[in-house]
Amino acid sequence: MTACASTVCIYPSAIARACAALDESPVFQDLPDGYMRVLLRIIKKINLKRLNSPIVASRGKIAAESGKSVETVGRVIKWLEDRGLVRRSQIARPGLRGSSSPLIPTKALLDALLLSNAPAKKPELDDPSAGQEDGASLTGSSSKTSETYPHQSAALGVSGDGSKSMGQPLNNPSENIRHAGAFVRIDGATIPTDLAWLVQNQHLRATGVLALMAMAKQAKQRLSDVVAATKKYLVGLSGRELYAYLRALISNGRDYGHMLEQDRNAHRAEQERKRLAEKAVSLVGRQFLTRNGKVHVTVEKEGFLTEIRNGVRYCRHMDQAFLDALDDGRLIPVA
Repeated sequence: MTACASTVCIYPSAIARACAALDESPVFQDLPDGYMRVLLRIIKKINLKRLNSPIVASRGKIAAESGKSVETVGRVIKWLEDRGLVRRSQIARPGLRGSSSPLIPTKALLDALLLSNAPAKKPELDDPSAGQEDGASLTGSSSKTSETYPHQSAALGVSGDGSKSMGQPLNNPSENIRHAGAFVRIDGATIPTDLAWLVQNQHLRATGVLALMAMAKQAKQRLSDVVAATKKYLVGLSGRELYAYLRALISNGRDYGHMLEQDRNAHRAEQERKRLAEKAVSLVGRQFLTRNGKVHVTVEKEGFLTEIRNGVRYCRHMDQAFLDALDDGRLIPVA
């Protein structure tokens, strides 16, 4: 289980030990410095209960968490593949667009990270994906992922429309909430933490959330995507009204996963633009060389780069490829 306080996450001791092993293991001696943050994020998503299960996170999420580009994440994955530390297999998704490429740790990686003999953690909830941070396989595909919510118990009944009366407290005076990775336990039901506010603040029954999750799955959607894409319209609703509105959203045929992905792409593009603007200021006057010494790059004012290749001078705008070359060590500073 991963515990988070504010913005600081405390990972299991086995994961902390695996991250520390990066500096010590000879397997990672030639790892470029710019790859370290990406690899750390990947390691933190290894499922300790099933070490050889796919690592669950999209390339976009890894890029956002590590502060690197999606292209750099792809290069890190290729670096791992070339050394037999991970393997991938292309899997088509029946009935959905695109495919996934699950990233699976090999024994060589687990040995290098001292995880081969890590004790299995007993799951606290009936959650097949507890301990994983995200619901999409680590892949370059931006298509929707399959449902990863826990199985609903047949004993959990949904009364009426699944709503909860205004002001009515949860059945347990202590609200019976237990955190486990990306899920919480409320009133005997296991729901994703990003949906817990529907119960705690918007007076929707936990069993109503489960019912809506089942409806979303039938519609090849994720309730978390529907809620995240329409949250600003949900805040003023509660109880039966909220349940009915969400049910209508699920059945209207819109692809909320695609809408969210577009928003994330726009956010990443804006973050890259800001990073480029900051680097353009901080690196003015700095000079760099490729490792073979054939290309000399100078950072000019207003984000321009001057490159000299084979005696020919070129001028272009600073871009993400330039920053990636710095991160990866393909460009080195000129003293």
